[in-house]
Amino acid sequence: MSTKLNTKQSLLDELKAVGIEDGDGLFIHASMGAIGTTVGGARAVVEALFQAVGPEGLIGMPAFSTDAYFPANLDDESLSASSRAKIEDAVLGFDAHTSAASGMGVIAETFRTWPQTVRSQHPAVSVCLNGPDADQYLDDHALAWATGEQSPLGKLRLRPRMKIVLIGVGWNRCSALHTAESLCDTPRTKTRRFKNSHGQWQETIDVADDNDRLFPCVGEAFENTGAVETGNIGQAPCKICLYAPLVAFASELIAKCNVASGDRH
Repeated sequence: MSTKLNTKQSLLDELKAVGIEDGDGLFIHASMGAIGTTVGGARAVVEALFQAVGPEGLIGMPAFSTDAYFPANLDDESLSASSRAKIEDAVLGFDAHTSAASGMGVIAETFRTWPQTVRSQHPAVSVCLNGPDADQYLDDHALAWATGEQSPLGKLRLRPRMKIVLIGVGWNRCSALHTAESLCDTPRTKTRRFKNSHGQWQETIDVADDNDRLFPCVGEAFENTGAVETGNIGQAPCKICLYAPLVAFASELIAKCNVASGDRH
């Protein structure tokens, strides 16, 4: 069986086919592995995205980093106080220029280092944008409720023709659904602990991790309204929808689910 070979041009044609137009804003979650063998790899994907939206368009991707967290592979409860303090002192903290977004995938990491890409300053939940209007969505990224109203993900709801694009990933990867929950009256909550830009450990309230409990079914429910276009980018299934209507729909549905289950703050 022959394997489809993607090129920048074939990806661009497919992006246009799913409804991406000049001037659009796109917030993208994508899997290079799902897209498949591509001449030029992640670079070809990013270049195709830029060509699809044109010079007036906006591209965004998550740039979440673990540099400001206590190492996840260490059980801090089993450590002595002195060992824990030594490790906490060694945590590097966030740097907008050098903290990798590799946990978000090779496409997001390639985009992070792209010329003219700018990044918000949240130590753990930063966002990268690239486009002529990028700066207006990145200022004053709140430390608490890091995906909420005063975050790039919250502010992007206001951009005309802003869209969510999922390429080879599910609704469980959609950061805008955290925004939706942050904005509802009954969000699930957690405490986020990180080293801030001054090298001090800080705790803030934030929306809880979903862990596939609500987001997949919320996304499916939105698809059932007919508001989501589908297609393929390379070998990956693609879903695309308008950003603000998704957030509004999801916020209302998540609130109802949280009340019904009693799972709320």
